[in-house]
Amino acid sequence: MIHKIKYLLIIAILLVCVGCQKASVNDKKGVLQCSRTGSIDGATSQMFYELYYSGDYLTVLHSTEQVISDDQAILDTYEDAYKNIYKSYENLKYYDAKVIRDNDSVRTDVTINYEKIDIDKLLEIEGEEDNVIGKDGKVKLETWLDFAEPFGVKCE
Repeated sequence: MIHKIKYLLIIAILLVCVGCQKASVNDKKGVLQCSRTGSIDGATSQMFYELYYSGDYLTVLHSTEQVISDDQAILDTYEDAYKNIYKSYENLKYYDAKVIRDNDSVRTDVTINYEKIDIDKLLEIEGEEDNVIGKDGKVKLETWLDFAEPFGVKCE
């Protein structure tokens, strides 16, 4: 009889612990730091990404991308391109983008709050094809990481 009670107690503890562990995995929150570097004719690029997540989903993406060059014409080209790209997002709340120019670089600073942004409006701008936004209107962290990996993005 005592062995049966011990056995049942062990099973109950295991079930509680497994249940707690499963809940904590689904409720995990954190920040992943990711980056990549690259070469462009006459320039180099550095990209940093902070991925804020809750459970399996990306909640906020903060990216800083920088093109570094001594060639002002290259910097002009990238500055114009970035500004033209981000014009489409100007009136979209919770999509904040800045283009910063200095002597030897052009940097973008973008924050997208996926929890608050109007996903339908975002998809109107970006299109649904090859987009990391799922059919449920959310971005799975794993989907974003799978999308970024072939481009050389590494995360800590």
